[in-house]
Amino acid sequence: MTRVAAPSRATPARRWPRRLLIGLCAFVALCVVLAGSGYAYLRWRFSQVHKIPIPGLAEDKAGASMNVLLIGTDSRANIPAEDRKAFCERPDCSDQAGPSRTDTMMILHIDPKQKKAAILSIPRDLVVTIADTNRRDRINTAYTTGEAPRLVKTIQTSLGVQVNHYAAVDFVGFKAIVDAVGGVEIPFPSPARDLKSNLNIPQAGCVKLDGTQALAYARSRHYQQLDGGRWSADDPRADIGRIERQKVFIQRMMKKAVSQGLGNPFTLNRLIGIGIAKVTIDKAFSTKDIYNLAKRFRSLDPTKVDLLTLPTKAIGGGASYGGEQLVEPLAQVLIDRINGIDSTRPGGALAVKPSDVRVRVLNGAGTAGLASRVSGDLRNQQYNVVDNGNANNFNYAGSIIRHRPEAIVKAQLLQRSLVSGAQLVPDPTLQGVDVALVVGRDYAGARPPAAVTTPTTGASPSTTTTTISNRPQPVPPSKGAPIPLPC
Repeated sequence: MTRVAAPSRATPARRWPRRLLIGLCAFVALCVVLAGSGYAYLRWRFSQVHKIPIPGLAEDKAGASMNVLLIGTDSRANIPAEDRKAFCERPDCSDQAGPSRTDTMMILHIDPKQKKAAILSIPRDLVVTIADTNRRDRINTAYTTGEAPRLVKTIQTSLGVQVNHYAAVDFVGFKAIVDAVGGVEIPFPSPARDLKSNLNIPQAGCVKLDGTQALAYARSRHYQQLDGGRWSADDPRADIGRIERQKVFIQRMMKKAVSQGLGNPFTLNRLIGIGIAKVTIDKAFSTKDIYNLAKRFRSLDPTKVDLLTLPTKAIGGGASYGGEQLVEPLAQVLIDRINGIDSTRPGGALAVKPSDVRVRVLNGAGTAGLASRVSGDLRNQQYNVVDNGNANNFNYAGSIIRHRPEAIVKAQLLQRSLVSGAQLVPDPTLQGVDVALVVGRDYAGARPPAAVTTPTTGASPSTTTTTISNRPQPVPPSKGAPIPLPC
């Protein structure tokens, strides 16, 4: 495991993002650690959390799913004097006067019947109709102009997402939370940096980030990787890329909070104190609600939480960039899921065509010309094959479909098109494609389009378990389907 030095200089406050990651980690940490407390203690500590009135929230129903809107704000009201150089340009932070803002939002979805959870990111530049106005603008302006009530109303009316509760946290608590659990390990497949956020990872591997280093990683919008001895250009996905990297951190942070918070009374007390000091919730959020939510988190495997992002595409480009717009019907699929609606019904939002799926084909079996042959097979079935090449090794007995988390529907369509099936693996690092098909030795061709149908309600596609041979094989360069580092 590698440790890296903390950035040597403070970053001007205007570069610090108001990241939702902070809010999510503080809120989840609060929920998790309170699950290990007695109800009377919970009631006392919960009474200390700051609460605000928010009209129009969807009513909670016993046994039904719950959606919590989590946001991060740029409030600097609680910054200790010794930390102000990192967050403000003036000692009194008067340079940061004005309304609080939020850059991104997430919906935490808990389904008690399925015993599952999901987190849906809403990009800050998504253009929607702002509630109580007649104009369309980027969704983060709803909070700037009307704070929590207008933001909640905008999400419910413009996106159709049900919101039961609300929680907000400023970013000051992020560093304290990470340090309280002893840092978080993040896998870096290559050296990485961000000259704007002061991220500096000189060596590949599993790197334990402390609070300062973790914040540099979480706020990185100009992420670069060392590729063949040269630094790559900035991540072209900018804020979307940052959201994807934050998903990696969220899962690992939740897992660390669960393991450290419930097993160490000193860590438990620190996390409770941080959560209470940094979280603001709606007044309708009762002690019973938070207790039930806490119990669900306590028994939930953080690695099983689905991390999703509303799919968007740019409006304009360059100097004429006008924000993001939803990509349908895939966006509606995720919205339906967050609302507890089954989108697999015939004619529903899952009706995706092969031509809608951008595919990268990777030879994982070592057979000469396999990637080109499979690419031809898929093109014959109307798939949009972007490129092909070699996988990270030739030891794949079964095929694997790596897919961007929001492209699960497209991955399932490709899975049903393969005669031999394939294992589905979420991969938020994919760039330029929706799915990467790693072709194994079991490949037996692709079915014609007429044979591929949308599954009926309740159906789930079959999968093929992948096994890896121990026989040594040459390892050619990867083209985009990396095996996760074993952190």
